[in-house]
Amino acid sequence: MLSNSLARINIQSGNTRYLNVGPYPFADTFADDGKRLVVSLWGGNAVAVVDPDKMRLLGDIRVGPPTGPQNTAAGVHPTALAAVPHSADVFVALANIDRIAEVNTADLRVKGFLNDSPYPDAPPGTYPDGLTIVGTHLFVANAGNNDVAVFDDQTGKALGLIPTAWYPTAITHTASDLYVVSAKGLGSGPNVEHQWVGDMMDGTVQKIKLSDLNEKLPAWTEQSLKNDGFTAAQQKSREAIDAKTTRFLRKHIHYVVFILRENKTFDEDLGDYKPAGAWADPQLDLYGPKELPNLYNLAKHYTLFVNFMADGEVTAQGHQWTTAASDSDFVQRTWPEYYSGRGLVANPGWTQSLVPGGATGTGGIPLGVDNPYAIYENLSVLGKWSNPWISYPQRLFLFNDLLNHHVSFEDFGEFVSRSEAGNISPAMKKHLATGFPGWDRMFLDTYREKMAENWLKAHPGAQFPHFIYIWLPDDHTAGREPCYYTPNYYVANNDFATAKFIHYLSTTPQWKHMVVFLTEDDAQSGADHINAHRTFALAMGPWVKRGYLQSNLYSQVNILKTTEAVFGLPPMSQWDQNASVFAGIWTRHPDFAPTPKVIPMQIPLAFNAGKCSHYTLLRREAGAAGHYLHPDSKWYAWYKAHQSDHGAGLPPPGVDNTYTPTTLLKVPGPEQMKQEWIAAKGVKAWHKEMHYLKAYAAKQHAPLAAYQAGEKE
Repeated sequence: MLSNSLARINIQSGNTRYLNVGPYPFADTFADDGKRLVVSLWGGNAVAVVDPDKMRLLGDIRVGPPTGPQNTAAGVHPTALAAVPHSADVFVALANIDRIAEVNTADLRVKGFLNDSPYPDAPPGTYPDGLTIVGTHLFVANAGNNDVAVFDDQTGKALGLIPTAWYPTAITHTASDLYVVSAKGLGSGPNVEHQWVGDMMDGTVQKIKLSDLNEKLPAWTEQSLKNDGFTAAQQKSREAIDAKTTRFLRKHIHYVVFILRENKTFDEDLGDYKPAGAWADPQLDLYGPKELPNLYNLAKHYTLFVNFMADGEVTAQGHQWTTAASDSDFVQRTWPEYYSGRGLVANPGWTQSLVPGGATGTGGIPLGVDNPYAIYENLSVLGKWSNPWISYPQRLFLFNDLLNHHVSFEDFGEFVSRSEAGNISPAMKKHLATGFPGWDRMFLDTYREKMAENWLKAHPGAQFPHFIYIWLPDDHTAGREPCYYTPNYYVANNDFATAKFIHYLSTTPQWKHMVVFLTEDDAQSGADHINAHRTFALAMGPWVKRGYLQSNLYSQVNILKTTEAVFGLPPMSQWDQNASVFAGIWTRHPDFAPTPKVIPMQIPLAFNAGKCSHYTLLRREAGAAGHYLHPDSKWYAWYKAHQSDHGAGLPPPGVDNTYTPTTLLKVPGPEQMKQEWIAAKGVKAWHKEMHYLKAYAAKQHAPLAAYQAGEKE
């Protein structure tokens, strides 16, 4: 895939011949009894047709709009293929637009498209990515809807749906049965042994008797629609409830602020929050009132969501779910490849720059430039590291909707869509705080908060944006990476900066008609006794209930749904269209008082032990002032002049606390959790925690292996 090549291998001699077929080849199949080989081009909006004997490209069949440097539309994502037996025709799954193309490989043309949407006029979200043909039936594995669609392959008529487990990605058959692979199986559940949400979900293989199809397909179809909340009755009921809440919101809420932080489960941060009762487990609490005094205080004063889920497993997905109410099939399929560190460079389903960084997670630009502001620069400077376009969901992101519907907004730190060449449109750039630093562990959130607060103070009255999105990533921490701030300090700094920003907002005139949402991008770094996907969310503002625990099942998509309700924006995916607007958290008796006084940090400034290079120490000093080091900057000259200011470095940590450094955002969850726990509470506390979790597993009458993290890695 990464070499854009098709390989023909002689399995006897081992001789291999390659052919460049186009961008991101995904799947191949023979057509017309082997006369032609067809290759789907994930990044090309096309399929390539090849003469397999001569290894010669016969041509492309376009199944989506033309691509090119100035293109800004998301790709259609040609993926799975199914050849019609004894025919030149091939079906192509277009995962990003919920369509199946039928192409003729003999005359290189598109014959038509099948609509794979679950109901009329549905936005994208079905994500077809597996195909097989049995007789006159075409079966389509729909990753987004957790079902298999059944079509008549002669007429293109949709016949029904078969429910599956979570995220079906492949399908095949024998003469009597269908077999469906679902990548996420039955989901996660609790991770009380600190297993990682990214790899704890075992996939499933489902066997379906073809002889049951005629009799059971109607009931299966109804069940599939109910599972997703897609029946007409479900949608009508939801719309009626949402309409009432929306009328209230449009009358009283004119400003929405979305604060996003990094990688925490509910129990990891709020396990010690006693008002949560059984929703919290203090044994799993890594950071508590000492590190998070403001989070605990704000939870006590406003509405805390205790049954709130992250929709993805990791950051790459999370930053798309929180901006697009979806993540593309490309991000879903590829994030494990680059998290594994086995060659694929990170794609921008997230905020940091795209080139490989060290354990610091700084990324940057080739040739030694270390630039946390690179996310807003033309990606042409990143050369071969740049290819964001393929990762976008079909309807792009909330920022595009806000721009298209003339809602004023300011984006502090989150990525936005680009052209294929890497350019951001001039209209979009007007709404980006381009001086706001991206991913860099040397920049503290107190600096980020100050930048955002100063910008808003400089834009009062009518200039104040109606929607604000701000990313405060310090609670991710840097684990035990030598010379970086300790995990406890990062978390405390993040807590202080978050509260300071919210308190500032509560002193503005806009506060009277504002709601502030706070959550995490994912839940991958800690344990949770209810679900490894569970994180927390807070809603704050004059029109939000005080001291309220909301236990309805909600997720990140509901924040976007509620935001869309306030501003009258259309849905971006099937998920936000069928999500509920937040209900039960609003009051008709507003309290316009500012948020509680910000509680000062209770964690002293401290750094991880270990040998520090001059460069790292100087980066830390520069970062504290909001600067970075590169050969063309005054700070690089400052670095050269001040190298002698620092000694050889601090002593290394003790043997018991030593871990092999890995690139930060690619640290497996169990290892990240272990590093943070030991750094925060020590080795003995970690062993005590493991003892508790083993006992907990025994109480659940489950073998320890069922909860053990990483044993199969």
